[in-house]
Amino acid sequence: MVYNEQLSSSPVVTNNSPRARSSCCSRILSIVKNEVTWGIFVIFWCAIALIIVWAANSPVAWQSYKDPVHEQGLIAIIAGIFAIVSTCMSLVQIIQHFLHTTHRPSQKRIIRIIAIVPVYAATAWIAILFYVSAIYMEFIQSCFEAYVIYCFLLLLTKYLGGHHGVEQVIITKEYIKFPFPFCRIKPRPTPKSVWHFKFGLLQYIWINPLCSGIAVVLNLAGVYDNGEWHFNRGYPYITFIVNVSQTLALYALITFYMNTKNELKPFKPLPKFLVIKLIVFFIFWQSVLMSGLAAVHVLRNTSCDLSDSDCNGSTTGFTVDQEKVLLENVLICVEMFFFSIAHHWIFSWKPYADGSLPALMESRYRHMNNKDDPELTMPTTYF
Repeated sequence: MVYNEQLSSSPVVTNNSPRARSSCCSRILSIVKNEVTWGIFVIFWCAIALIIVWAANSPVAWQSYKDPVHEQGLIAIIAGIFAIVSTCMSLVQIIQHFLHTTHRPSQKRIIRIIAIVPVYAATAWIAILFYVSAIYMEFIQSCFEAYVIYCFLLLLTKYLGGHHGVEQVIITKEYIKFPFPFCRIKPRPTPKSVWHFKFGLLQYIWINPLCSGIAVVLNLAGVYDNGEWHFNRGYPYITFIVNVSQTLALYALITFYMNTKNELKPFKPLPKFLVIKLIVFFIFWQSVLMSGLAAVHVLRNTSCDLSDSDCNGSTTGFTVDQEKVLLENVLICVEMFFFSIAHHWIFSWKPYADGSLPALMESRYRHMNNKDDPELTMPTTYF
């Protein structure tokens, strides 16, 4: 009876109670204020607007839009919408980190990682608008991509308590774990093992921009031929070198994760690893795929003569290289929209606003180094 009286006297929260209504309203308000919600909203209504324009102009011979001028304009509009929306979403995330700065050393690296979306979106859009600028935009992307990998490495180092903290984590392991195909090798860890991981990543940071710079020079000399698999041109050799370097970097990154995943667990490292690998490595392979499609004539010249019944009014058409530039960069603009959504949760400012993440990192650094993090007392710098 006492138990029943206690139950009857305990407050019951129902769906109609003020507390439940307040919680529901706050959830709805947070969704409405979310930049992801607004980004999806804008993309949705832009798509509706394009469909309405298309439906309203149904008498128009839409086959004529295969003409390069119209087709490039249509692709530029679609890519521009995604590029502008994803850039605005990323800028909101960057501003939120500025407004909720509680751990400057890690947040400034996160800001630089998030900035890859505006950089990629802007350069891809420019490449669509001006074909001749495509190879220079790729050079900018390669340089910033290498910088982002470096920032990601520094971010992981901060999570583990600095370089000394990483050393302490590695040397406590029974052996170094390697992914396939070297999983049978089990060397004893040493403090130098940390430098092996870092070298595996840092070599790509130097080689990728260097190869992109060489590609620009070869293109100016007329011996590069982007996307052409001819061995008297520079493209196959540059692609091979970057591919080998990228494979080594990816292997080093996976090895580093396998050996530190337990210590990194409070920071939810797996989504961060995946989004970095997708942005950096997937886009490179996407470019190689486009070149492969051109090599097997899936992408081909669309030039034709007006006397041809299949010409559809196009007298110039796209070259293979122009088709590759258009398709590759419009995909990048669209992909940046989804990456900006992923960044909202993966590199969120909220764990910094409530102070839980900074407290964990500061205590770990102090434990590993027996002193406070000197970066916390340095002047505020983000870029």
